[in-house]
Amino acid sequence: MSILQNAIDSIQIGVEDFEIDDDRRSVSAVRNIAAGILLLYKEKLCRLSPPDNKELLIKQNIRPVQNAKGEITFEGKGNKTVDVQSIKERFKSLNITTVDWDRFDEISRLRNDLEHYYTSKSPDAVREIVAKSFLLIRDFLSEHLQEDPQEFLGDYCWATLLKVSDVYSAEEQACKASLYAVDWKYHSVEIALKNLRCNQCHSSLIQAPHSDDIYPIIDLHCKSCGEDFSFYDVVEQCIDDSLSGEAYINAKDGGNPPYNTCPECWQNTFIYEEDCCVACDYEMQYTECEMCGVPLDLEDQYNEGKCSDCQYRWEKIMAE
Repeated sequence: MSILQNAIDSIQIGVEDFEIDDDRRSVSAVRNIAAGILLLYKEKLCRLSPPDNKELLIKQNIRPVQNAKGEITFEGKGNKTVDVQSIKERFKSLNITTVDWDRFDEISRLRNDLEHYYTSKSPDAVREIVAKSFLLIRDFLSEHLQEDPQEFLGDYCWATLLKVSDVYSAEEQACKASLYAVDWKYHSVEIALKNLRCNQCHSSLIQAPHSDDIYPIIDLHCKSCGEDFSFYDVVEQCIDDSLSGEAYINAKDGGNPPYNTCPECWQNTFIYEEDCCVACDYEMQYTECEMCGVPLDLEDQYNEGKCSDCQYRWEKIMAE
């Protein structure tokens, strides 16, 4: 069976699982649809492989070899095929740049959460995955494989994906409009709202019923499971999801993280760009060393206005 046919079967079976009102089929639906998308990506690599070795570019390990004529060619080693990271790298090197990897990564995270935490609680988390998968499937089929999505998937499967996507999109726009009406006070928080999710079912269909609420006590309502909660309850998770990647890059490059633990409320919500904690409004009492004048970081607040070097010298003098 070809990779392309496997992709069709996986997506169609996933949609059939989705249509069955049984929580036990939820994980199966998500797995099959996600697997189908990856198979579409592998199909593209196969189509770009040399005519005499159509599976070359989906091999995880590719090595150069010299043929009988002394020419250098490439061959795949072993049976292991490319993983997601390898697909990303090969698409980039092949100038396939219009794949929405942010959306795919979001689907992958949702799939992981669904499998490990939310399976029995959140049928709408599955609906969200299906809705967001629709755009990836449609765009990749049309743009990169030059296939007609409706003909490729069949009328029933296509109609289901289209219906779910339309319904979800309408609900999503209504929720976003209610969030936009709120004064979120901090720019970093407004950016982090893209990671806002229900703390019970993990859906992103979150409504802010009262636009006049005062930050950070913003009442929120989940349109999927009906849970009511406060933004203060989830601000730390939103910030962490928003800035953790940036923190990793900064740490790898020897720089400082963009956020840290607040010494007042002990949440990881002190944003250096804001010069305060976005959860409790704590501001640094000392911004520069009173002895040498260098800028202080959050840890230096424990030194009562001294940088770590001056604090060390001060302690040494006091001990003598």
